[in-house]
Amino acid sequence: MVGVSHRREKVRLGLIVLGVVCLFVALARPQWGFVWQEAHQQGLDIIVAIDTSRSMLAQDVAPNRFERSKLAALDLMHLATSDRLGLVAFAGTAFLQSPLTLDDEAFRQGVEALYVGIIPQGGTAVSGAIRTALDGFEKGNDNHKVLVLMTDGEDHDIDTETMAAAKEAEEAGVKIFTIGVGTAEGELVRRHGRQRQHVLCQR
Repeated sequence: MVGVSHRREKVRLGLIVLGVVCLFVALARPQWGFVWQEAHQQGLDIIVAIDTSRSMLAQDVAPNRFERSKLAALDLMHLATSDRLGLVAFAGTAFLQSPLTLDDEAFRQGVEALYVGIIPQGGTAVSGAIRTALDGFEKGNDNHKVLVLMTDGEDHDIDTETMAAAKEAEEAGVKIFTIGVGTAEGELVRRHGRQRQHVLCQR
């Protein structure tokens, strides 16, 4: 032990501890200040098409098919927090009720403004709903495009027209999700006129 410096041993131990501490600090990668970085996010463009034909007043689902479709559209709005939503109303013809927007309140107002008979021409033209939705999507937009079609399935359109419209949607990169509203047993829909009659809706 002759000639051993206790002071040098303490300094050496301190340097080793300091080196280990510096190693852990380096692994933590501390940074000073901030850096701006542009991030590109690809979302969804969703257009909801709701059938407003008279058969949607059937009450085989509560409160009726039409009101249930509107509630489903609002539920979708709550889930699609970062996606753009649009709204199409259709019966015998179709029109864009609300263009694509990130404003949930605007979409909600568009849904709440819908009512059966808002389109004078009766029937259920699915092809018109599809083509109106296609016109509502922005050209050249890289967002994924989705059409949610809510109807009781009573299509009065020609089958070839519906299939042609679906083909156009496929070529445009639009995914169509169809939601059938109603039961297989169907329900009576009351119509008011000179004579009161009932119509059986089976889908």
